[in-house]
Amino acid sequence: MPEYHVIPNEEEVKRLKKEYGLTKDQITEDVAMVRSWMLTQPHLPKFPESKNDEIDFWIEGFLRLTKNNLEKTKTAVDSHFRLKTLFPQVYDVRDLPNYVESDLFEYLTMVMLPKHTPDGLKIMYYHFSDRNSHLFRPIEIYKRMRLMLDIYQRKGIDFTGIHVLIDTRHLTLSHISQFDLFQLKNLIKHAQKAYPLRLKHTHILFPPSFIDVAKNILKPFLSKKMFARLSFHKNLETLWEHIPRDVLPIEYGGYNGNLDVVREEWKTLILKNNDWFLSNVSYKSDESKRPKKKKSSTYEKISFKTLILD
Repeated sequence: MPEYHVIPNEEEVKRLKKEYGLTKDQITEDVAMVRSWMLTQPHLPKFPESKNDEIDFWIEGFLRLTKNNLEKTKTAVDSHFRLKTLFPQVYDVRDLPNYVESDLFEYLTMVMLPKHTPDGLKIMYYHFSDRNSHLFRPIEIYKRMRLMLDIYQRKGIDFTGIHVLIDTRHLTLSHISQFDLFQLKNLIKHAQKAYPLRLKHTHILFPPSFIDVAKNILKPFLSKKMFARLSFHKNLETLWEHIPRDVLPIEYGGYNGNLDVVREEWKTLILKNNDWFLSNVSYKSDESKRPKKKKSSTYEKISFKTLILD
């Protein structure tokens, strides 16, 4: 099957490098600094020499995601390995070939759409195949999201922000009831650092009649800014006001290919990277060796308000 997604889009990579001042010499210098820092952290994994080039490119991806901020890059690297330790179920890759052909995988469509918006953002899209929730597992959302982001991290980061587009026409209260909100809050707290993307907007397409109930359940866990970046679309016309039609697939009135082709391309990409996922699953943090932080006299409240929004 011909490549439908272009990972990375070289023009977008060049744009990011220029925008963030990522010259070849600067990248080499910054990557070396992060690598040196990693070696001083007793809780971080040690890598064989055979992975040197891979790790350097991986760090470069974080430099793009953090707008060439060294301290944020260090935080992202640290958080990535910690997330793997705290949430191993999100990083389960024991049998990806059978997983991508399973009913569980087919039930949830989650993809990054091929094209960028004019301001360089990507669209993360998902929906359920029907209203029957017996195949729904909340952990599947997180797992699929990280599989895609890790593939971008390996192939080349060509975006730093996303729109999230959720088609909720098959969403039921049974789906909502399966979420462990405290687990969700804890996962987001760590994931927002491990994958420092800027969430521009979340679009809820075809909201169900009980959407106000769902909003009231989630409200205590979400910041005011996050709610301000939440839009509900009863029709496609209002969606097009936010996302150009040439970025959307034909199923949503767009001009950018067929959603089924995008789904198959992501399945292909996951399978092509199976060996790579397996070779990296054991690299995680050893929290027993993490240096103790100095106690602060100021109590810092951790909440969803720390989610990176731009």
